[in-house]
This record gives sequence, C-alpha cells and structure tokens, in this order.
Amino acid sequence: MAQDFPGIRTGSHAGVLGVFSNPANIADSRYKWHANLLSVNTGVGNTSGSFDLGDLGNTFSDGELMRRFVGQSGEGTSAMLNAGIYGPSVMFNVGPKSTIALSTRGRILMNAIDFDGRLANQLLYPEDRDFELPYEIRSGNSMRVNVNAWTEFGASFGHVLYNEGAHFLKGGVTLKYLAGVTNGYLGLNNLDARLDANGVSSNGELSNASGTLLMGFGGANLDQFSASDLTSFKSSGFGGDIGFVYEYRPESALETDALSSWRAQREKYKFRFGVSLMDLGKINYDRDNRRSGNYAIDIQGAEFVDLQELGNQGLDELNTYFASQPDLFTPIAQDGSTYKVGLPTTLQLDADYHIHEGFFVNLGGQVSLSNNDTKIYNSQYYSGVSLTPRFEGKRLGIYLPLSYNALTDFNAGFSIRYGPVFIGSGSLLTALIGNTKQVDAHFGISFGGLLD
Repeated sequence: MAQDFPGIRTGSHAGVLGVFSNPANIADSRYKWHANLLSVNTGVGNTSGSFDLGDLGNTFSDGELMRRFVGQSGEGTSAMLNAGIYGPSVMFNVGPKSTIALSTRGRILMNAIDFDGRLANQLLYPEDRDFELPYEIRSGNSMRVNVNAWTEFGASFGHVLYNEGAHFLKGGVTLKYLAGVTNGYLGLNNLDARLDANGVSSNGELSNASGTLLMGFGGANLDQFSASDLTSFKSSGFGGDIGFVYEYRPESALETDALSSWRAQREKYKFRFGVSLMDLGKINYDRDNRRSGNYAIDIQGAEFVDLQELGNQGLDELNTYFASQPDLFTPIAQDGSTYKVGLPTTLQLDADYHIHEGFFVNLGGQVSLSNNDTKIYNSQYYSGVSLTPRFEGKRLGIYLPLSYNALTDFNAGFSIRYGPVFIGSGSLLTALIGNTKQVDAHFGISFGGLLD
C-alpha cells in the first residue's frame, strides 16, 4: 500500500493526474491540455492478510473492505484502508515554459497500528471467529486506530527552470484548500484483558481488564458515513506539495524515433529523475465532546463487559456507553477543545529510463514522513519502493508495477490504458499466482490534446 495508480502514475500519459505525485510533472507537458473526468483508487492491506484472486471481487462489495481491514489475527497487526476519488481536474499550457492545473480530490484514509485483530473481529464480526475462548490480551504497545476523510481543491503551477544543452530542470508547486469531513481515533494503551465465554451472549465477555482508552471525534458522524459526505465540509485547513524534475535530453535519445514526430515530441528524455514533498499541511477540527473521552479501564473480579452489548454500540455512541459505567471506565481529562490533524506527508522519488522507442522502466520510492505514535489522530502511508517496466504508445499503454512496502511486503500488478480509459491493480498478479496481503484496484477516464 505505497502509491496510488501503480503503473499509470509513472508514464507520460498521466497528464493532470501526474500533479498528485509531483507538481513539476505538468511543466513542459506532452499535452497541450489534459482533463480528468473521474478516477478512483482504492485498496486495503493487512500485515497478516492472505487474499487470493477469488477475493478481488468480494473485497469491494458493501462492507467487505472493513472486514479485510480488521482481519482475524492477534496483537501486533497493522492495517490500512485507502480510497481516493479524483474528480474533475484540468491542466493547460499558458506559455512555452509554464503550465497551470486545477484539481479536486476526495480522500479516505484509515490506519490501525499494533492492534489485536481478534478483539476487533469479536466486537464487529463475532460470526467470523476462528479462535477459541478464553483468549488473553497482553499488549505492551499502544494499539491505535484512526480514520480521516477530507476533500482537496488544488491549484498547481509548473515551470521550466533551466534548459541548456542536454540538461533540463522544471519545478512545480500545488496550493490546496483542505475541507475536512471527519476524523476519528481510538487508542488502547497497555491493555491487559481476557475474552471469556459467559453464556449470556455468543460474543462472550471482557474481564480482568486494565489499561487506558483514548477516543476522539470531529466532523461528520461515522456511523452512517458515505461517499456523499465528502462534500459535507465540517473543518478546514491549508496544504501544499512541491517538487522538481530533472531530465537528461541528449540528441541521441531521439535518433531511434526519427521517423516518429509524435514520439520525438513526447519522449524527449533518455533519463528522468524527480523528487517531491507531498501532503504538507493540517486540518483544524473541533473536538466533539459528546462523542469523545479518555478513560482508565478497571474491570476486576466478577465484573465484566458483555461484548455483544459493546459491539452493538455505534462509533458515535461509544463515549456515552463508557461514560455510563464509571466503575469500569474512569474518566480522564483530555486535551483541549480543538486539535490539528496532519496530512500523511511523504517524500516521493522517481527515476525513469527510456530504453528504446516505446519501452521504459521506472524505479520509484516513497518515504513516509508522518508519525502517529503520539498524535494518534494522524493518518500515514507506508514507505516502499517500486519497479515498473512499461510500454507506451499513442493509444495503448501496458504497465507491470512490482512493489515492496513496509505493510504488505511484495506485490506484482498489472495496468492497461487504451485511449482515455485505464484500469488496473497493484496486486493482481500476486493474487493470481498465490496470496497477497493487499487487495487494490484503480480505474479512470481522462483525455487531452497531444502535442503534434
């Protein structure tokens, strides 16, 4: 779970979508203009997941993404759910050296770090249980789960900074208005507990428990959250991206394409290297005190919590439930009425080599610069690397992304572009030949006016 649009993002046909990996990509574009009508990238990964080809269709059905996210493994599991809806966006040249882009994007990102998947599964999907009770939880780590949803409105500017001989340098920047939709987080520090069968409900009970519970919410309610809520702006903030791209353009790079004026215009470089800082910024949220609270957990002796009763509570009603049982959950003061949620900042690296005519190979890297160890409401991506051989023609593009990331290890995928339509997955081939720890898919419709 490293990068959106694996494969497609590396090529010359990314057009305005290239601004989402490096704003400098739009400078000296191979397009006179380019527009994205609608594109979607979504996926879920789990350190203990095991998905095969038969899971691909089921994963994106209603409610199944969350089941994949939760998993069924014990403590120490980490997971990520990522969904991006790329709305109407356009870029156009405003001179021989400058390009402007306007973009829209809705994003949902959910992280779980070091959480006990069996506990979560028992609360949410007890019918899926594949372990016996009693079950002991002994966690010296901080279990944490968060979800963030926001919409971005971006304005980008790319410009040729240097052009002498074979050396070509361009830079770009994006300024973004961030419309916060919702944020929610839950942390369990040093949880020691026992899951028992009690005969009262099939879910069992939570007993002999101690630890600290941290819980907070801001923005839209999560219990009935849907994609339409991405236009329900509850908070705001500002962010930005900045990047640079160097291209080595010797005359010999075009000799093999001397008969193709189209390719000579589009593939001007023999080698390209890009670097960018993406997702700088924060969103300000008002803490919803009705839904938020911190508690010391103290369940001893004959006391217990019925897991079926707890599991039936909606996310937005959990605080009311805990507050109603002060003997088991002792309130602790929480910090402030407002808080700032940082974007999942990353450093993006990109090296592209033009092998011959329409054949290229790309080496990409993503370094996560976010940390939610102390600010558990912050979401994060995972560091990773990718190697993508590809063929690109005027109408047809074929991409083979091979990647490794800190969450789901190795994955191999496949993407294809034909005319204005592209579709693919970063884990399709891995699922085809065996099992993978992630399931993801992307598709889109974009079009533009190529240079002559």
